[in-house]
Amino acid sequence: MNANWAGVVLGAVAGALYGLGVYLWLHVLQRSSEGAAGVMVASYLFLVPFVLGLLSAALALRPRPTLPPPEPDAFGEVRAAQAPGLLAALGVAALSTTVFLVTALVLGFEGVLCAFLAAPVMYVMAGLGAALAYGLRRWWGRGQAGALLLTAALPALLGPLEGRLAPPVVYRVVTNDVLIQAPPELVWTQIRSVPRIEDREIRAGWAHAAGLPRPREAVMSRTGVGAVRTATFDGGLSFTETVTDWQPGRLLSFRIQASDPGQLDPHVRVGGQFFDVISGTYRLEELSPGVTLLHLSSTQRVSTHFNGYAAYWTQAIMRDLQRTILEVVRDRTEAQAGRI
Repeated sequence: MNANWAGVVLGAVAGALYGLGVYLWLHVLQRSSEGAAGVMVASYLFLVPFVLGLLSAALALRPRPTLPPPEPDAFGEVRAAQAPGLLAALGVAALSTTVFLVTALVLGFEGVLCAFLAAPVMYVMAGLGAALAYGLRRWWGRGQAGALLLTAALPALLGPLEGRLAPPVVYRVVTNDVLIQAPPELVWTQIRSVPRIEDREIRAGWAHAAGLPRPREAVMSRTGVGAVRTATFDGGLSFTETVTDWQPGRLLSFRIQASDPGQLDPHVRVGGQFFDVISGTYRLEELSPGVTLLHLSSTQRVSTHFNGYAAYWTQAIMRDLQRTILEVVRDRTEAQAGRI
């Protein structure tokens, strides 16, 4: 990579410091302004990494000085030092974004799961900012500093204004299913109450690797509509599930009240300002004697200033979590059926 390494380091450090500075600015405003969304605004998620990439690439896209001055070539022309290319600009933006995310994790500004969900869009936006800096490199001149300062100020100015607007609310339903070689009556006994789940029974997916707590058990207080089923996860996360439909061997529905002691980052906390799980349903479908198709669906609330992006990830997380639960139910039911 034909790059000015001093510029690369300066760009990466400046970009990371910029991102952290805007984060702290919005975080302070969130604390001092009731109802403000703080960093959970589109201005932060999309504009900050864009400016981070623009700033870091602009600092790195400077020709390396040549000492002594270059000699004329065979045609008598003096060629200026070659500036770093587009790949160098994108590399600096990626490096700056990585430094920013790692620093935010180390300092406790973000949790692992939150950083994991934000990373894809941040790398893309930083790359776009770097590409713009590369495209405008010939026009960088005396107005460069002023233009960068004005652009860098936009997220800090727009974020507080956006944070005062109530975010829209959307509801999404996620459904998983699994085929179980056992009759519905036997499957029912495994979903009504779920005994302690051991680590060896869990095929953990990407969401658990990114910090989502693992499910442990679900205990039913009694039977019938109005019964309470308490589902617990690692870290003290629990769900109080009040039964709203009880059809043994066919259907189990419940409304959900989450209780999160604070293990998850506030930005992705279940039952928090931005995300919640509202209800869940198990539906058992007998395909043939001794074969059951078990469906598990849940309804989530998402309330952010970038619901399209947030809902994509919340659905992916719930789908991965529900897959894990259904696989445990399948394995246990089929093992029980094999003993009968």
